[in-house]
Amino acid sequence: MGVVWERVTPQGVGEADRPDWLADSIAFEVRVPGADRVAVSREDGSGIQIEPEIGSAGARSPRWVRSGLLLESSDRGGSEDLWYLEVATGVTRRLEAFPGMEWSPAPRPGSPGIVYVEGTDPDSGRLVLIPDTSSAPLGRIYLTPPSLGAAEPDWNPGGDAICFSSPGPNGSRQIWKISFADTLAVELTVPASINPPAGPTIDRSPRWSPDGTRILISSNRAGRWGVWTLDPGGEALGFDVIAQDLAGAEIRHPAWSPDGRRILLSSDRSGSRALWKLSNLGP
Repeated sequence: MGVVWERVTPQGVGEADRPDWLADSIAFEVRVPGADRVAVSREDGSGIQIEPEIGSAGARSPRWVRSGLLLESSDRGGSEDLWYLEVATGVTRRLEAFPGMEWSPAPRPGSPGIVYVEGTDPDSGRLVLIPDTSSAPLGRIYLTPPSLGAAEPDWNPGGDAICFSSPGPNGSRQIWKISFADTLAVELTVPASINPPAGPTIDRSPRWSPDGTRILISSNRAGRWGVWTLDPGGEALGFDVIAQDLAGAEIRHPAWSPDGRRILLSSDRSGSRALWKLSNLGP
């Protein structure tokens, strides 16, 4: 039968992207006229609630901290900072007004820690760790140098390693990992040559599987966007395609279901960007 694609967000929900899945709820980013917003719904796309903002303030990259509580980046305070959002009430609370712009937060599993991207470009900044969000004042540890251009961080289930993407030569992009055992950033994928007009190899948006054995990514390898699984030890130990999208379509930001048996991703395969759920993934 093969992988089954099922559209989750309906027409009229613009530019659905960056999903995160917890239990039977999903959070994601949408586009309304003039700004980004955060939305939540049931896993089948029903009951969509777009969180309101004042004026042109935007909110991006939601991640579940626990049921009912999201962590996001937003410029509602004048600069791009990290905020908590209580879904039921809409109440927001800024984590801290650090200098610089803060993007793409990822809560540490089983711990009050957070990793995020600092810089003017969310796709090429520095990874920063807040070891304990319950401490006062909050401490910060820089995990990567500015020259690496890190983005899209995600934790392994044990909370002791982080995968992320980073730009490479000639417009390529690769997946990296940093382990707290040695704090050394290691490149997991290497640029591969693909034929024009596809251009350079782009591996991006890594997300660790719930059991920690695989890293899910989107990639344009083989000349078409697809979702792949990568061994945490590097592509030489395992790199397999799960599904490829239609010709000309672009996959963004795949995310695992809590049980690791389905995938939620953003694709423009239907003409408009929407969330799609992939099931029947095989063994």
